[in-house]
Amino acid sequence: MNNCSICNNELKFIFSTKDYLVSGETFDILECNSCFLRITNPFPDKQNIGNYYLSDDYISHNNEGTGFLDNVYSFVRSYQLKKKKKLIEKYYYKDTKKILDIGCGAGDFLEIMKKGDWDIYGVDTSKKVREIVKNKLKIEIMDPDSWIKSDIKYDVITCWHSLEHVHEPWVYLKKIKESLNPGGILIIALPNYHSTDAKRYKEYWAAYDTPRHLYHFTKQSIINIIHPHGFNIQSIYRMNFDPFYVSILSAAHMGKSIIHGLINGFNSWALSIISKNKCSSLIFIIK
Repeated sequence: MNNCSICNNELKFIFSTKDYLVSGETFDILECNSCFLRITNPFPDKQNIGNYYLSDDYISHNNEGTGFLDNVYSFVRSYQLKKKKKLIEKYYYKDTKKILDIGCGAGDFLEIMKKGDWDIYGVDTSKKVREIVKNKLKIEIMDPDSWIKSDIKYDVITCWHSLEHVHEPWVYLKKIKESLNPGGILIIALPNYHSTDAKRYKEYWAAYDTPRHLYHFTKQSIINIIHPHGFNIQSIYRMNFDPFYVSILSAAHMGKSIIHGLINGFNSWALSIISKNKCSSLIFIIK
């Protein structure tokens, strides 16, 4: 890959990292000189990408982890789900309540929205996950192709750490724009490679998560990718627990202790209070 997928400008090599979860393979991180999007190179095609998710440790599709980090993640996730619902209802408070979650995973977010009387819909690439959610929530989860072809309109569309996994995010953004009702909102959460912990851990930074994360964003690069589709950022929020979790995993990649990760996670979290751009992950409220 020599040119940016978004603006076609030249890419520069940043460093090499690797798949710490499944394959151990090495991948390059490239950055666009113009829009500052970072890209995993090479990344697997759509037919083979699923092989890189075949791990019992892939938490977003697995709710049965029993290790220390799994338990911490589950506790934090439960808290964060309530915060996500509260955030959505801060920005969307009309009587109609139809929500689509893209990359819905095991359906935990949809479940809490259903309990809040939202009409829920989901999209996920994994057939296994779609079956899990169907059995749990009694709804049909769409695969991406079915969603692209559908004509259903929504009041809120969410992408909680999912857009970075998509081969062609511009196709998704075009479809999202077409699928939002007037006054609807889009919420995107993404890792932020300008964060303190990303700069500290560099190629060991867990949120690069190559090759599952195909693209890597900052505030500026997300602005650059949404503007052509008529979207603008309304507000930005930090994901407060991510600096700790990401730093612990990153430290493990370096062969360092949990304490090492906690100290650096606290440092990243503290600095993000002063500047949101220093936080590991950001939530964008978009209209």
